[in-house]
Amino acid sequence: GVPMYARVTTIQVDPARLGELPAKIKEMGPAARALPGIVDVYFAWRGDGRGTVTAVYNSKADADAASAKIQAIWGTLAGLLQGAPSADAYDNVEHIVG
Repeated sequence: GVPMYARVTTIQVDPARLGELPAKIKEMGPAARALPGIVDVYFAWRGDGRGTVTAVYNSKADADAASAKIQAIWGTLAGLLQGAPSADAYDNVEHIVG
């Protein structure tokens, strides 16, 4: 398969404001789709406000090139977040289903 690169970012949303999250995610969509080398993005969360955003890129270079734009996208969520997002990176990605 094609080499890919993933960033998984853990966030904490204020549980009292979780109702606002779906609209914010929709707002983030166009900017996320426009990121250089983006393959796919998943946003998952649960009732206590803990969530993750998994972004898969074609390469680490693409992910690095996207980082300034990513900061702006996180800005969309700023009012809902408790603390700074925590990112982790993975330089081996295999697509299994789909």
